[in-house]
Amino acid sequence: MKKNSGHYSVGMIAAVLIGLSAVCPFTSIQAAPSATLDHNANPSSLYKASSLVSPSEPTNQNKDGKQGQLETIPVSPSLSPGNSSQSPPAQEQGVPTDVKRVSADTVQSLSTQPPFAQWKDAELSYHPLGPGTHSWLVQVNRAGEYIGYLIIGADHNGAYQLNEYGNGPGGPYSMNLLHQSLKSLPETKLSSIDKLQIIPMYEEPLLAYWLVRSSTGSEVCIDAFTGDPLPAEVADGSWKNKLQSSTIPSPALSLKAEPQAITLSVEPFDPYDDLSWLLPNQKLSIHNVQQFTNTLSESSRIVFSATDINFAFGGPLAINGYQSWNPSHDLSHPIMYALTCRTGLFRFVPLDRLLSGGEFYRIHS
Repeated sequence: MKKNSGHYSVGMIAAVLIGLSAVCPFTSIQAAPSATLDHNANPSSLYKASSLVSPSEPTNQNKDGKQGQLETIPVSPSLSPGNSSQSPPAQEQGVPTDVKRVSADTVQSLSTQPPFAQWKDAELSYHPLGPGTHSWLVQVNRAGEYIGYLIIGADHNGAYQLNEYGNGPGGPYSMNLLHQSLKSLPETKLSSIDKLQIIPMYEEPLLAYWLVRSSTGSEVCIDAFTGDPLPAEVADGSWKNKLQSSTIPSPALSLKAEPQAITLSVEPFDPYDDLSWLLPNQKLSIHNVQQFTNTLSESSRIVFSATDINFAFGGPLAINGYQSWNPSHDLSHPIMYALTCRTGLFRFVPLDRLLSGGEFYRIHS
């Protein structure tokens, strides 16, 4: 089994990359469902006509020639594109009140836990994911620096809930990561003369990606965490036929709840470094929360895998621990988020979605 690096031998031309590095789709989405890039457009005009770069993006040179953090600007349709501000983000227009409420409650609750102490009084910026406003990326910033994220989505009843959250660098939807990924694509995927329409997407159970459409009709999907190209079935949606029927309707945090201390079972590791978990006898019997926590206390390293639709979960995932939340209305049934670590990012995802969507395996060591 070989890890997919997403790199190819033929790169796209420099004009594409220069234009892309100047454009971030999030504020463009406020006025339209995507950003459109002209491969031959002047980079400076693209920047003036488009949107904002997230705090986790590549650095610019300051007046002294040193590398500095790009300025953070709140996402708001009322702002003039290209303007910058050092002040905290103002109230964004067009963001559902429930999205703001769930985000504020989550950040306030998490900030009481030591790993999230920097989240106290943090600045939040909101970015819609995909057509419509069913999912939102909420970036957590402090003093202009990106420190974490939330993804808030609407459940099947229309109520907003916490789909996942993360602490540390390497969060999803980095324009720098997208830039690098498109650079590695062959010309057969996206022609250098095309205009590109770029849409940040999020689909259950845990699929975060960029949908890149060319003016000639080609479509490429890029994983928003890893930058790896995704299978063609992501663009046409046929992968959803492989989902187990119980995978999508799973509870996530939507009510007021208090987070408990993080239980860290093992230090971060890469599932590809030791493939012994692929052996038939390494499959674990984990079908509920109790079995999950018991196994973590006994096994040093376990891996989640959803076989041929691992991409829908960002997997295979190294499981490093968990965090439970106690709803105020039912303390006997905590909501559990599994912890997976990668390149410094602590990512928390609903355990129920893993339990219903794949299997767990033990690394033999």
